[in-house]
Amino acid sequence: MKYLFAIFSIIMITSCRSQIDIIQNNLTKEENSIVNNFLDSELKNQLYKKFNGYEIVIIEDAGNGIKSLNAYEYAYSDFHLNVKNITPEDNLRLGWILDSLEIKKYREKIINIDPYVWKVTDFKNIKVKLLKFEELTKTTNNGRYLKKKLIIFLSKPLLIDEYNALLSFEIGNGDLGFNPITHFTALMKKKNNKWEVETSYRDGVMD
Repeated sequence: MKYLFAIFSIIMITSCRSQIDIIQNNLTKEENSIVNNFLDSELKNQLYKKFNGYEIVIIEDAGNGIKSLNAYEYAYSDFHLNVKNITPEDNLRLGWILDSLEIKKYREKIINIDPYVWKVTDFKNIKVKLLKFEELTKTTNNGRYLKKKLIIFLSKPLLIDEYNALLSFEIGNGDLGFNPITHFTALMKKKNNKWEVETSYRDGVMD
């Protein structure tokens, strides 16, 4: 009887852990909306018109939000180093939704969260292919470029509150390995039940 109870306990614990893993390895409804609202809008940009017909390739590693937070912190520090006597109202109007203390708080909150890995099913309105970063590096190092493909590095959204989130985006042309087109971190704001780019931040790295 004790043996059967022990087996049952192990099964229950394993089942609970599996359910937790499933929850942790899926986007929330809001995160999914942010990602798809962003891509729906961004990929209509005239910047990509000449790449019409290219396959969309997304690098699997979505991170845990640290990249977005680092880019925001760089832009925040750079701006406030050069602009003095700015009011709290000015900060909000210009998209500075976190101050230095809040940045530290969010970093401590997410630093130990495992990175998310994209799934094809995360993307609702576009057809994508997923690729490991190591495979991209191996391909470009061997001179076997991913021709006729747009390669995207996209971060998992970092939700700040119910109306604000940060999302990092980098896109390149695969014809010559990874020829950068643009990269930025966006402040996504929820308006009328839809997530839109409110402003963007640069991390100091040249395109």
